[in-house]
Amino acid sequence: MKNLINKIILKQARQEQGSTMLIYMFVMAATAAVAFAAMQSISLNLETSEAHKKGKNAFYSAEVGLDLAVNDIINEFEDLIPYTESADQAGADGSGYINVANYRNYAVKYKIENPLEPFLYQTVVGNTIIYHYAHTYDIESESTSLKDSSKESVTETVRILETPLVQYFVFYGQSGNSADLELFPGPDMNSWGRIHSNADIYIGSSSGNDINLRNYDDDDSMSPHSMTAVGNIYTYAKNSGTSYAGTVNVKTSGTGLTFLSSEYETLSANITSANEASEESRFNNYVLINEEPYTTPSKDLFKRDSFYEDRAKAPGKETIDGMTIIGTGGLGANQIEVHVSRPAYTDVTDLILAGESSAGNPIVGLPMPVIREVNDAFEDCREDERDVDTTDIDLYALGLWYEAYLDDQGLALAGDGMLIYTSRSPDASFANQADDLQAIRLISIDGTSSPQLSDETTLATDNPIYIHGDFNTINTRGVALVGDAMNVLSNAFNTKTCNITQSQLYNNYRGSETTVYAALFAGHNPTAENGSNYSGGVHSYPRLHEWWTGAALNFRGSFVNLWDSEQADGLWCLGGNCYSGPTRNWGWDVRFQDPSFWPPFIPSIFSVERVGFLE
Repeated sequence: MKNLINKIILKQARQEQGSTMLIYMFVMAATAAVAFAAMQSISLNLETSEAHKKGKNAFYSAEVGLDLAVNDIINEFEDLIPYTESADQAGADGSGYINVANYRNYAVKYKIENPLEPFLYQTVVGNTIIYHYAHTYDIESESTSLKDSSKESVTETVRILETPLVQYFVFYGQSGNSADLELFPGPDMNSWGRIHSNADIYIGSSSGNDINLRNYDDDDSMSPHSMTAVGNIYTYAKNSGTSYAGTVNVKTSGTGLTFLSSEYETLSANITSANEASEESRFNNYVLINEEPYTTPSKDLFKRDSFYEDRAKAPGKETIDGMTIIGTGGLGANQIEVHVSRPAYTDVTDLILAGESSAGNPIVGLPMPVIREVNDAFEDCREDERDVDTTDIDLYALGLWYEAYLDDQGLALAGDGMLIYTSRSPDASFANQADDLQAIRLISIDGTSSPQLSDETTLATDNPIYIHGDFNTINTRGVALVGDAMNVLSNAFNTKTCNITQSQLYNNYRGSETTVYAALFAGHNPTAENGSNYSGGVHSYPRLHEWWTGAALNFRGSFVNLWDSEQADGLWCLGGNCYSGPTRNWGWDVRFQDPSFWPPFIPSIFSVERVGFLE
């Protein structure tokens, strides 16, 4: 019996061992299945991750094509040449693509097409509206891996905003010292319009008077106004550190010419990142700091054989008249060459010097001469007391002559303005640093011409410009003057010599009231970081050469500083040989709010907006 029981127990134990083994095998099989699935999942995830990585790399490479395309467009615009489409560009293939053979192991190609006609477009800057020409383009970019099969394509529509700088009263481009804007007039100064610096602003009244920045001009016409800086705003002098706190008032509410205490705020000693938010709020966003910098045009545009001369020869638009006036560069008198662009690029030197139309008939009532060259016209005491040789241009007489010339051929003014390029430089390498200073003077040569022009006009030169007497004050047109440096001579100016005392300056070279309406695009000699070589500031941006105290210089337009003066590089000086300051009635010309008042080929800044994007 005992043996039987033992056998039964042994049998049951063996059965239980078998069941345990079976369960164990099931568990092992399940674990293996899970492990296998996990391995498959990991492998799949790795493949997915790798595919995602490849896809992202392809996407980013395709995006690079978009960036390259935008860069191509902007580069053309910064040379003031509207972009057409990639098929017109050097290096484009038969399908209009620009190819990049290898960008980080991807072949990238992009195409720009469907340029729309530019249209006027508005944006808000601070608390003001500013106009742009909007140019719209469709861009397609594709990337293909050079190592595997991954590829990606993206498309976007971009809008290039071209912002003519005549919409600013004062604009300082470049960067660093060259972009620092300094304004320290002695007398009270009422002004209006936008003020911008690509660096810091130093501002104050140096005689304890006030600078009032308001939103209406002297004729009670409403004007946008703002003060913006890429850097900070200070009310002390950069060159001396002298404080002029409490002298700059910015209108923040109200209308008209009134300047009630409840309608303006006074600039603090410093506006920096430490008090940026509270100060911008206090000024209702009419004063802004730490703004984005602008890329501004270079002076290469107005050198010989460059953009402005090329465009004056062939404007590229049937609605713009072009003219070139090239003097001798000091090689002798009356060696001028004059060409016009319509109806074809033609030498008209003999006709214009004789005052005759294209038919060879004298033009009745034409002030003569229209153009002349003068050796040793006067001395510029700021420029190392050098004699100044000038090509004198009577723009009123020039317009009368040109209209008669066109009329003889059954033509009229093209309609969208005139571009004049003039120079006394033999070539683009001319430095104007030896012997007499070569310059362009805008003047009523016979003393009877009207200070008016035939059409909106841009006059560009690589030389310094001297505006002599009232300019563009009758039937005023939109005018841009572009040059190495800008000077103003009063109606009373005749000639000048140097090595004189302040009393001799007072007795012999007294300025008289003079009015100028123009947008001035010129350079300056910037104040150094340590305060040396004082630039003279915005208040002497138009360089002066007479005793102006008690006389008014009335100005409406723009002061746009985009480069350092290269030819007229003399340092600022005051008194004695130099000048005394006028009563400055200066402000922005509110007519520049009207695009029809804009002259052709204005120096501009550019920005990009993304209108649409598709992956």
